[in-house]
Amino acid sequence: MILSLLAYLVYKGAMQTIMKYALVTGASGGIGKEFAGKLAAEGWAIVLVGRNEGRLEAVRAGLSGANASASVVVPCDLSQPGAAGRLYRACAERGLSVDLLVNNAGSGVFGDSLSQSPEAVEAMINLNVSSLTNLCALFGRDMKARGSGRILNVGSFAGLNATPYFASYAASKSYVLDYTLALRAELSGSGVVVTCLLPGYVRTDFDDNAGIESEAYRKFSRSNSLGAEEVADIGLAALERGKAWTIAGARNRLAAFFFGLLPRTAPPAIMKLFLDRLV
Repeated sequence: MILSLLAYLVYKGAMQTIMKYALVTGASGGIGKEFAGKLAAEGWAIVLVGRNEGRLEAVRAGLSGANASASVVVPCDLSQPGAAGRLYRACAERGLSVDLLVNNAGSGVFGDSLSQSPEAVEAMINLNVSSLTNLCALFGRDMKARGSGRILNVGSFAGLNATPYFASYAASKSYVLDYTLALRAELSGSGVVVTCLLPGYVRTDFDDNAGIESEAYRKFSRSNSLGAEEVADIGLAALERGKAWTIAGARNRLAAFFFGLLPRTAPPAIMKLFLDRLV
């Protein structure tokens, strides 16, 4: 009996060492849940990361694929200082080799910049900027040492231009794009592919979490939203093709082209006029 148990533990440890894991942050719902489901269907074992362990367990139970049963839940609040290091150590302690990192977790804060809660903005920056950066560095080092790996960072269409009432959020997502492109250049030729996905409005609970109360704005965002599944497909396709970055949705690509023709100060002025009518 004891020998059988030891043999099982050795086998399980060996399988975890051999198994390739895709780590998805913000995996309890929205785009993250779709990433997890699609990667599991492709044969990846998934490391599901988020704040709500119960919701993560429900996602894990719904995964299907050749290695879905090896998927694990690692609860972690990435908006807290030092969270990325704790997550990395938790994976290392379990012997999980992360070959694909999806930095999907993110949050926004909406409203007049001078009236926003400093604590809420700090937590958002910890999540959108600090944790993403540190997870790329920690897992990216391992990928570079192995000579292979993939990183998909989820930015936002909002990060292409300064956006009134989303000032700190848009700035944090601008960082994500610039950081991704710089990291991609640094890792060129290493076997590690780095891609940035820029969604626009997506049918998730983002508006609720960002504190957006305007029904006019919510109606507009709903009418111009893409489904989370479609956005996940676009991101994974771009990563598979080795693209540097991609904008999700034809309307968003058209808007990005138009704004790109204007002086740097014009898009935020236009956005303020537009948002003032909605909020």
